[in-house]
Amino acid sequence: RKSGVCNVFIKNLDKQIDNKALYDTFSAFGNILSCKIVTDDNGSKGYGFVHFETEEAARSAIDKVNGMLLNDKKVFVGRFMSRKERIEQMGDKVKKFTNVYVKNLPEDVDDEQLTKLFEKYGVVTS
Repeated sequence: RKSGVCNVFIKNLDKQIDNKALYDTFSAFGNILSCKIVTDDNGSKGYGFVHFETEEAARSAIDKVNGMLLNDKKVFVGRFMSRKERIEQMGDKVKKFTNVYVKNLPEDVDDEQLTKLFEKYGVVTS
């Protein structure tokens, strides 16, 4: 489990997707040892993890589901990486901070509206 080889990270999940829906979606690729949507007091935080029994099942899930639409949202599916691994992989990019965290947005604000709001300050990449 610690190696992360069979552990898959999924983000940009619709808030309506629960643990069972995540399990049902990914069980087609192999035996699942654990499956969890991350939540807080308000419900789903929009991401989760699936731990497969085999590396082959994890790789297949990543290949098939990454970029797919689940509940009309394009999801990212990739190998789980610890924070340390992500920082090492980014190298010098870590020093160039370009992300902005925005909270307390109305529920009906979509990506297009958010991009319009911020593009006057520079190029919005995601």
